[in-house]
Amino acid sequence: AKPVEPLINVQIRHLGGALAEPGGGAGASGAVAEPYLLGLVGLGLPHAADATRAKQAEVVADLEAYISGRKPYTVLSPGDTAAKSFSGSALARLREIKRARDPHNVFRANYPVLG
Repeated sequence: AKPVEPLINVQIRHLGGALAEPGGGAGASGAVAEPYLLGLVGLGLPHAADATRAKQAEVVADLEAYISGRKPYTVLSPGDTAAKSFSGSALARLREIKRARDPHNVFRANYPVLG
């Protein structure tokens, strides 16, 4: 019943299917047990950024009982780290691989596993 402004997009996406299947093909994040993904998009322009972040925080607080806090790596947001997407053991394994295979940090990411 609350207005969502200044957000320009609120999405609740259904997950499941192949994402929920455990096993060798589940990737570094493993199976995604969460049934839904919440997406909140707003303008990051200087005059709207603070209000956008405040509204996003309000929506998340309102839904806190239903939100695990886990995020797929491909939907991390500014301020997030790779730790939001990977378990501690998976992150440690990814860090080992990164150090061994890319010691000069040639391959980079917006949310690096080393940090």
